[in-house]
Parts: sequence; C-alpha cells; structure tokens
Amino acid sequence: MKTTVQVRLLALAAMLLMVLTGCQTPPPELQDIGQVPEFSFTDQSGQALGTKELAGKPWVANFLFTSCPTACPPLAKATAQIQNSVKSWADGPQYPVKLVSISIDPVTDTPERLAEFGKEHGADPKMWHLVRGEYDAMEKLVTDGFMMPLMRKDMVEAIGDKTAIEDVKNRPTPVDTAHSISFVLVDGKGRIRGIFRKDDEDLKLLDAALRHLVNNPDA
Repeated sequence: MKTTVQVRLLALAAMLLMVLTGCQTPPPELQDIGQVPEFSFTDQSGQALGTKELAGKPWVANFLFTSCPTACPPLAKATAQIQNSVKSWADGPQYPVKLVSISIDPVTDTPERLAEFGKEHGADPKMWHLVRGEYDAMEKLVTDGFMMPLMRKDMVEAIGDKTAIEDVKNRPTPVDTAHSISFVLVDGKGRIRGIFRKDDEDLKLLDAALRHLVNNPDA
C-alpha cells in the first residue's frame, strides 16, 4: 500500500508531466510533397554529405551563400536557433537530426570558407552541415528536387548562348540572386514533409515536427 507521501509525490509528478507536455508545440500536419533525388556533396569538413549519409534521420535543408549580405545572415541565425532547439531535447554527439545548408555559390564557397562561415554562426558540424556541389548538380537539386527558386540575372542574360552560360557558372554568385529563404523538412526516407518560414512561430512548428519524426519515424 502506498503511503500518503508516495501518493502526493506521484500526483506531483503527474502534474509536472502534464505541464511539460502542455508547453510543447504540437507538431503540424505533415505533408508528402515528393522524394528528394539522390545527391552527394561535400560539407565544411571535407566529408561527403548526401542522401546516403542522411538516410534514416529527419533533416532540414536551406539555401544560402556565404557572401550574401542581406538574406543569408538572418537565415543562418534562424538555423542556429533550430540547432539550439534540437539540442535542448536530443542527445549528442550522434544527433538524430541533421541541418543541411546548401550553398548556391560553389565558386566562392569552398569547404574552408563554409567552415569559417559555420564557425561565425555557431554551427556544430555534428548536426549542421554546410555543403557545396558542382553548379549544375546544385541547381538541379534546388530547382527540380526541392522545387525552390534560384534566379541569377547574369544567367538569364546568358540564355541562348551556351558558352556564356558555362562562363556564368564559373563566376561567383551575384549578391542580387533570388533564392529561397525557407526551410524544407525531409524525413528519414527522403520525403519532403513540409516547408517552413524563418519566423519564430514557424521555427517552433519545425522543431515540433522534427521531434515528432524522431519519435515516430514511420509517421
């Protein structure tokens, strides 16, 4: 028979669990937008990072370049916010979640430059990978695979001239390039499950969705 003290402790524990559960943002309804095509890029540590290495874990992709002075620093800050949120509930060093920032400027963004940028923004390389691939593969992945915008004025001006297009691909990405500043959620099977903005409300929803996918990999 439980003593009065034991009963009170159990009741207190139950109340605490209810409070903690109630404070968590419920996960959003997950979509099934499509399969991410196979890719293999190189991260800031010089290691291969692609569909093979990401398989089995939910991950989040975004698109930036280190010389971007306007949209990318706030995007990196939001990515760091996601990283810190995940660390509050996930165990390391083998985190069950990956963050993948895909550079749209492979000319400038060498692994060394990506490592420097990551350090500037507090990236933990065990969770947050900044990656680069050759321009054609990157462009195809961004626009066809993730169905995200990528518009370079100099590329538009070169359309119709194959030599000019190839020359443009070997230049640094201009700062006025239009690209997505959203986060794309991918499950452990490589399916795109949602797109989120970088505001605080959507970041909370994204964190809840990541936690849900970690706890329910077949969701």
